[in-house]
Amino acid sequence: MIDPSNCVRYTLADTIDSVCQRLIIWLNVNYPEILLIHQESHNDHSRVSTQLILIHRHWGPTVIMDLIPTDSTITLILIPAPPDPAQEDVSLYESKILENLPESSASIRLALLDGNDERALSLMKNILREQRHNCWMHIHSGLIQSLRFEPYEGDPKELSWDIPKDTGIIDRVENLPSRDESLVLDLWAKGFTAKQIALRTGRTEKTILNRVTLMRKAYGEQLVPRRKMI
Repeated sequence: MIDPSNCVRYTLADTIDSVCQRLIIWLNVNYPEILLIHQESHNDHSRVSTQLILIHRHWGPTVIMDLIPTDSTITLILIPAPPDPAQEDVSLYESKILENLPESSASIRLALLDGNDERALSLMKNILREQRHNCWMHIHSGLIQSLRFEPYEGDPKELSWDIPKDTGIIDRVENLPSRDESLVLDLWAKGFTAKQIALRTGRTEKTILNRVTLMRKAYGEQLVPRRKMI
């Protein structure tokens, strides 16, 4: 569960199910580049808390939210800072980072030309961190303006007692896309064929087709659309 003292805190006068539905609809309309992973966990106080993990198609995890009912009509929303990118994240999203480099990014270009991979990766990690933060700020601002989140005025220390502990009935890690899945999702969304994706990932075409089918069942046709057979 998110640490209440280390995040921004809001409340919304609505039930947790309604808040969750409004968030999903708003994100689908305003941020189609976001992959939404919606997970629900039971707790030991007969209440249900929901965590939303928003994964950008090119920048990875950008926003994590915990939705917790404080009573039948008020939902508490906890939003920490965007996850700091790990080194493997830089490798996963390297092509998109390089594609979006401003002309002024001479230090990264020089590091790449000099073969200084360690420095280049460090600088690209900063770019990825900045992109995640910018995305986080845009979504955060939009949520406040569009859904009218109200700042939580109470003492965050009190939330440690008020918020029930998560018993982890659903394993969140297992429900997140793996690095391979994220790459396949990205390439499929860009229009690559299963054969082209197979060549890029070192898999067989049949394996890619099977994986796409499984991901479509898991994430829906909006994120993993069907292709017209020509």
